[in-house]
Amino acid sequence: MEVISPNAIFVFETNDPVGYWNNLVNQPVWEKLHNIPALATVESQLILLDSVTGKNGNLDKYLKGQRFRLSLHPTGKGAFGFLIAVAFNNEQFLEFIEKLKSSPNQEGKGLRKRLYSGVELYEIQSEAESQAFTFALYENVLMGSHTSFLVEDGIRYAKSLELKNFKQSYPHLFQPSKPLNSQGVLRLSGEGFAALVNELTANNAELLLRKLRENKLSANLIPSFRDSSLSFSGQFFTDGKSGVMQTIGDTPNGMSFAPVISNRAAWITQYLFPNFSGFNQVPNRAFSPRPLIATTLEESEEIKAYINGLGGEATMVLEENLFDKNPNQILLLNPENTERRYKNLEKFALEVSQDDSTKLFKEFFMGKEIFMLDIEEFPAHIFKGNFTGFSKSYISMAGGHLIIGNSLKTVKNLLEDHYNDNTWGKSLSYKDILKDQNNGAPVRIIVNNDRFYPILIRNSDPSWSPVFQKYEPVFRSFDWLNISIFKEGNAEIKLNINLGKADANKQLVLTESNSTDFGKPLIYGPSGIRNFNDKSTDFLVQDEDHYIHLVSEEGEKVFAQQIPGAIVGEVHQIDYYKNGKLQLVFATQDFIYALDRYGNLLPGYPIPVEAGKEIAYLNVLDYDNNRNYRFFVGTKDGDLLLFDQKGNLLEGWNPNDNNSGPLSYLPSHHREAGLGDFMISIHSNGKLNLYNRRGELRIGGGVLLGNGVNTGFAIEEGSNNEPSKLVTINEEGEVIKLNFKGEITYRNQLLRPDTDTRFSLVNDQSKNEYVWVVEEYNKLKVLRPNEQQLFEMSIPSNDMEYKYFSFGEGNEIFAVLDKVQEFAYLYNAKGQLINQKPISVSQSLWIHFSGSDNAYTLVTLFGDKLYEYKIPL
Repeated sequence: MEVISPNAIFVFETNDPVGYWNNLVNQPVWEKLHNIPALATVESQLILLDSVTGKNGNLDKYLKGQRFRLSLHPTGKGAFGFLIAVAFNNEQFLEFIEKLKSSPNQEGKGLRKRLYSGVELYEIQSEAESQAFTFALYENVLMGSHTSFLVEDGIRYAKSLELKNFKQSYPHLFQPSKPLNSQGVLRLSGEGFAALVNELTANNAELLLRKLRENKLSANLIPSFRDSSLSFSGQFFTDGKSGVMQTIGDTPNGMSFAPVISNRAAWITQYLFPNFSGFNQVPNRAFSPRPLIATTLEESEEIKAYINGLGGEATMVLEENLFDKNPNQILLLNPENTERRYKNLEKFALEVSQDDSTKLFKEFFMGKEIFMLDIEEFPAHIFKGNFTGFSKSYISMAGGHLIIGNSLKTVKNLLEDHYNDNTWGKSLSYKDILKDQNNGAPVRIIVNNDRFYPILIRNSDPSWSPVFQKYEPVFRSFDWLNISIFKEGNAEIKLNINLGKADANKQLVLTESNSTDFGKPLIYGPSGIRNFNDKSTDFLVQDEDHYIHLVSEEGEKVFAQQIPGAIVGEVHQIDYYKNGKLQLVFATQDFIYALDRYGNLLPGYPIPVEAGKEIAYLNVLDYDNNRNYRFFVGTKDGDLLLFDQKGNLLEGWNPNDNNSGPLSYLPSHHREAGLGDFMISIHSNGKLNLYNRRGELRIGGGVLLGNGVNTGFAIEEGSNNEPSKLVTINEEGEVIKLNFKGEITYRNQLLRPDTDTRFSLVNDQSKNEYVWVVEEYNKLKVLRPNEQQLFEMSIPSNDMEYKYFSFGEGNEIFAVLDKVQEFAYLYNAKGQLINQKPISVSQSLWIHFSGSDNAYTLVTLFGDKLYEYKIPL
């Protein structure tokens, strides 16, 4: 007789429940696991039954050898409950039932009895539990739960000839029938597990779990315990059939992907087949190919060549927003001759654009080309339905691998992380995880809980968020989750648990590692400069006599060159001679300078601006990565000038007198797919102007964003058919987003306690991420882009500057520079102060994160010295 409903998330079955439980509680991992509320509930139920039967091992005597099932069910919005079901096979068990009926817990409130569908239900109310324990006997099955309607449900399923129970819904999990043993078996429903995760995350994970549900995945798993891990191994099923994969050849080890897996990665899925045909063994039945797209791909010679050059290795990476509606995804491929496969796709993208190169979207970042392939779900059409979520594909190369992202921002993040060695390949601990997974399984999933757990908290259902936060030390003790699916159809799940005491509020230590004395007070810097010889970082500073100094990471002085004026704005780098050797470009209020690495002026420099004009901002543009540079200048009056690298003013910008007043931020360039190039200026009077490259307004009259804007803007890159948006906030505290057709798509007023409240948008070091800053009378609030508060703090003074450094989820630093006291305060994403003692800073600061060292490097100026600090994680 079956009493378990088909909505069970899992069914655990054993013939020795007490022995199994005693074994579990004696494991080292129990110190962590016993704090989890669900396991605490099971423990309380067993303690109650033990007490009712008189203790002294009686519970073990009665239950041993019986078929014992423990199932987990949804019981309402954000709630779950356990049902215990015991099918007894001897008369001795009747003695146990009589004890339940006649000997309730002495500390309890007695035994109550009622009828349900003709069956007697008994309720034991314990002082220790707010909910009564309900049990019932139907034929030879005893059912019990702290959730009474689960017992009632069991009776309905036992009596009904029409209702389909769990065993009937998943018959393959019970075939062939094997004798139970003390190890037990966990029968897992993929559909039920997906429902559980969606409840915990308020349906935010639907896209992530659709494949799990629609492919009807399920498994029979045997739990086991080791000193610091919990493992499950057994049979894996797809739509009721064993997940056997018919592949010939050795399984690749997946290590080649380590140099291009960013440390931002929270979840990676690897497919490691001997050849491309292996993907035929793991089709995603939830995906329906578009007939027109499928035909186009089948007929393309470039796609045929591309597929012929693909191997069987692929890695899908999910990063910070994996629970979003459209999570950012990166597909990493390791084909034969990566450059040739890249060219195949580029030529095919041109075919899709009707062989019109002006319609093919291209962008350049960190010296790498990125182009867009406007084919919906391109990877899924190639890889048998796997790798969905790509309405468009952004394609580039790094580290000998082909990179396909579903958003431009994601590809840029990876290229930056690869350049900065912020990857698994440069982290010994992360690299070891891939090595440990080298077990011959062709399909592997690796979840990094350090990255995953903060995302889970941020995206959890409001009813579950307090639970995750309350038990944070327990959940954070889970290190890595590794799932392996073998070609024989077996699955293995391993959860590593850190048995040490988790310190969620670990204090970082800041240590001075180096200093350089310049003999004169410094008025500018430090600006981090890439050394083209060895990829190290040099630092540029300027002293009060206007000497420019370049020093190496080790503090070695490279050159000192005096110029007639103070540096204004950012320092840029160009490859003037197109030979890979980089030069420095910066501005004073009167000139644009370009120096080589030894302090020598380039030919034709400095470039003067028109008399009477003073430079406020300088930006360096390279539209097509061909090293034909443009210098985009904003003057103090708000006029815009555009020079070529020879110093010639270009038509339409000589100057572009827009009569919009002073700028509030660096004039910039953006390329939008389908719309082309935009030159952007945002002015302190609240006016936004969008131009083409010839200086002609693309939006007649510009866009008025409010009575004033005194902060910067950010670009939210479009993804999944959504256009990019320009984002800023006006002086009144109104957040504004608009697309590049000039249409305002979002407005929202932030809380403004008084008219003196100041609002800012603060970009990170790469201008890829940003935060909102709200400065009130006596406190400061920092908000995420979605306007959720990160933290708040008291204000140290009334003259402050803010810096934001982002290196991935949970790896962020927010710096507050007190310009009055010349102090800097560093905060993590939780608002916890990193440096208990303020750092002395008279100008600015520079921060870099090294994945290989797992440490921050902080460089500051104070007085006449440059200081370097290390902050190990």
